[in-house]
Amino acid sequence: MCAQIDELPDSQDTPAESGGGGNLLPVIIGVILAVLLSVGGTYFIINSLKPEKTEKPIITEGGQPLDIEPSGDEKFYELKDLITNLGGPVKARYIDIQLKMEGVAGDFEKILEQNEHRIRDKSLTILGNYTYEDCQLDGFQERVRVDLKKGFSSVLRKYRDGESDLIRQIYFTQFVIQ
Repeated sequence: MCAQIDELPDSQDTPAESGGGGNLLPVIIGVILAVLLSVGGTYFIINSLKPEKTEKPIITEGGQPLDIEPSGDEKFYELKDLITNLGGPVKARYIDIQLKMEGVAGDFEKILEQNEHRIRDKSLTILGNYTYEDCQLDGFQERVRVDLKKGFSSVLRKYRDGESDLIRQIYFTQFVIQ
């Protein structure tokens, strides 16, 4: 009643007789997928850590681009006939100045020419806030220069290059108080 265990039916192939590698296909696919995922993940991480290219906006007025990049050459723009009454109880006193502004932007003159109405308005507002008593103090002219430079900086803020102002210096060509 004992059957022999040595004999196997002929219908089953032994592993040595089969071509082998039937179980190797999932391993190859797994390795290829792992490599592709690694390369894709690395590409994504590198692109997310790469600094963004920052292009300076080109400022346009009247449809033409303006160059606010420093050219290295000093350029000047003259503003004449700034006359206004001084503030305070005595309105018969006035201040009359002419000034020359210095800057190094490529289109310095063009920018100031297009914004002359804003600059004039700011100048007259600042000058009209002084009283005759203010004018009698030492260093008044320097105070006016500093206040005008700050005022012009706020008016021309969109033309700034970083923290530097468009107007580097203001020179008075006429300064009369009567």
